[in-house]
Amino acid sequence: MTGINFIGEQIGWQQAGNSFAFLSFAAALLAAFSYFRSANNDELEDGLWRKLGRIAFRLHSLAVIGIMVTLFCMIFKHLYQYSYVWEHSDNSMPRMYTLASFWADQEGSFLLWTFWQVVLGNILIFTAKKWEPPVMATISIVQAFLASMLLGFYVFGIRIGSNPFILLREVSGFGEGPLFAMADYVTKLAPTARGLNPLLQNYWMVIHPPTLFLGFASTVVPFSYAIAGLWKKKYGEWQLEALPWTFLGIMILGTGVLMGGAWAYESLSFGGFWAWDPVENASLFPWLTLVGAGHIMIIYKARKQSLFSTFVFPLLTFILVLYSTFLTRSGILGNTSVHSFNDQGMMGQLLIYLFFFIGLALLLLAINWRKMPREKQEEELWSREFWMFLGALVLLMSCLQIIITTSIPVTNKIFNLNQAPPVDVKAYYNHWQVPFAIIVLLMVGFGLYLKFKNTEMKQFWAMLRLPVFVTIIASAISAFMLKETNAFYIALLVACWFAVTSNFYYWIKAKKANFQKAGASFAHVGFGLILMGALISTSKEKVISENTSGKSVESLGKDYSNATNILIARGDTLRMGDYFVTYAGKEKKGHDIVYHVQYFEKDSATHKYTLQFTLNPLIQINPQMGNVAEPSTHHFLTKDIYTHIKYADLSTLDDENKGSEFTPAKAQMMKVGDTTFSSNSIIMLVGLDTHIDKLKYHLKASDIAVGALLKVTDVNDKTYTTEPVYVITNDMVQPIDASLDGLGLKFSFTKIDPENHKMEISISESKHTAKDFIVMEAIVFPYINVLWMGCLIMVLGTVLSIRSRIRKNREAKASALLSPNE
Repeated sequence: MTGINFIGEQIGWQQAGNSFAFLSFAAALLAAFSYFRSANNDELEDGLWRKLGRIAFRLHSLAVIGIMVTLFCMIFKHLYQYSYVWEHSDNSMPRMYTLASFWADQEGSFLLWTFWQVVLGNILIFTAKKWEPPVMATISIVQAFLASMLLGFYVFGIRIGSNPFILLREVSGFGEGPLFAMADYVTKLAPTARGLNPLLQNYWMVIHPPTLFLGFASTVVPFSYAIAGLWKKKYGEWQLEALPWTFLGIMILGTGVLMGGAWAYESLSFGGFWAWDPVENASLFPWLTLVGAGHIMIIYKARKQSLFSTFVFPLLTFILVLYSTFLTRSGILGNTSVHSFNDQGMMGQLLIYLFFFIGLALLLLAINWRKMPREKQEEELWSREFWMFLGALVLLMSCLQIIITTSIPVTNKIFNLNQAPPVDVKAYYNHWQVPFAIIVLLMVGFGLYLKFKNTEMKQFWAMLRLPVFVTIIASAISAFMLKETNAFYIALLVACWFAVTSNFYYWIKAKKANFQKAGASFAHVGFGLILMGALISTSKEKVISENTSGKSVESLGKDYSNATNILIARGDTLRMGDYFVTYAGKEKKGHDIVYHVQYFEKDSATHKYTLQFTLNPLIQINPQMGNVAEPSTHHFLTKDIYTHIKYADLSTLDDENKGSEFTPAKAQMMKVGDTTFSSNSIIMLVGLDTHIDKLKYHLKASDIAVGALLKVTDVNDKTYTTEPVYVITNDMVQPIDASLDGLGLKFSFTKIDPENHKMEISISESKHTAKDFIVMEAIVFPYINVLWMGCLIMVLGTVLSIRSRIRKNREAKASALLSPNE
């Protein structure tokens, strides 16, 4: 809108944000150019260009911080005239979720990624020493690409980036509305703000994305060192510096992935911690190759073997991070994942970003391939380096299988195919990934017992004798207690036990239980426990919410089953698994309707019920984006009981509408044959009656009248029929209600949608007969704490490994200074 002096718009924030964004991009380009010149010049010019590179990168850093502060202030101050703020926050949102609003969309998450690489880059300026110019040149050009994602302007009709500082009235297709013809439109925006996606309103969303993006950012460090090694033709030296960073990335990215699983388990109602969703997969496959990179580098450090692979794995890892970014942000996964971002017109830019670094990596590998030193001898079959290399290849194959299936929408688009993703994704991926997991776990189990170069087999088998014996006993007992009969799962269980027992025994026997030397052993033990906990909890999960109410829930639709969903009326107590459950009531807390479900145990002698615990699943009300159910879980040492609401009547709360005899009408669009619920009956739309007796209803001959034939079945399976009538008289709709007094129900036929063959039926219930009810699902996850314990142990082991690598690096550098001729 032009010519209007808008009141209270505060466009200074936009001007500041845009200035910082352009400064960030320009400074990153200058830093990349300066460091490039520094890496390719003599010592004198190197120092001058390096100094300019540092200044430029720090200027870029300040600009990134300026962007973040500007965006945070806009969200905190509720400046809804800005599209990003209006899209992802509202006045009623708890303050702690302001952080989640910041990275709720593409612009904020790119900014978070950029910020973490700023942090890592500034650390490397002080620590990289002679590697600073080539390493920082690479990181700076990566930063320039990321900074371009926030520019938000067009070049020859091509969109460059997405601007988080665009005003709402500047959004195409939105700003033309009549609201923006008002000078004071800003004052009218707060009630319309969309607010944060309900799925993101969880404390895990405050800590999970920063951790995950720090993990993504950390992959740029080994990538940059690998580029530097190829660039400067120092094929082995770079790994001494890159190895601790690689394990740091393994720890942080792995923690971010596991946090995502914890968020899904606590906040999403699909019932579990991992669903093989494409976005989940996209965060997993860079971690797999990064783990492979770390172990390949250990091989080279110890035996100067597998040199080419030490470049391939870290280069591939960062490229997979970029490919993951393309998958999740280009919109190409829109039909296969509920977590991906929509296409915001940046697919081309993301592809340029991806192919630039693929081309750079391939070019440097091609130039240097013939110049790299070749291994003088083959690895021995029973050497540690051979099996570590084989393990890295298995991780790579596992990764490739996940990538190929996740990329079905990509291959469909490229080759104009119509491949369908797997219907049962869990079964499909498990079929492929369980064998990979078994192989890796077995290698993890015996790998530390092997020596570099060659192994004395007598000693090897002697050391493994006790772990193998314990594994056999523990696996047999576990399989018997779990009643496991699936051969694949038994093999995986054995492999898990072997990885855990052998690595723990190795720490006790070979490392003398020295905590400082526990890194590799603890990381492997944790990995084994994670897969063991995942195996047991998912393969032996048990749905206990079999419907014992006597009223079928299957009429609600295909997603409801009497075998897995229980209907509980308020105040009723029903048997459910080993418990008796009562729906005790509900209350509204902010945007949430919290349901109180009490679990009792019954004393067989006294027949008294003893309350064991109460679960509080909730439904978050969000008129803008749709309501979201969040589960509630009770944790025991050996199991979790997980409960979430599948269906509930959201129209009333106890303290509302006290002056009315009936509850507010619930409108339901129905086709012939569809069914719906009241609190005490099931209602089916049997058909339409076009032969209405107009004299009976005192209608004129010119009136149009259609009846909705309803069949109503109560909890005692008694059937009633009734017929509300839809009437058009004098071009006005005047429906005639129908009542079933015995059930306290009143029906109204209020709308016809001829295009979709649907009718709107409104149902009201007498407050004297209406009974609040819920349909819920409850699942028992046995021994899931094994998984969470494994997460903690694996992270601890990785931290200890990083400390050990840093210490060994210092010792190696000190030794090199003392023996310069060696």
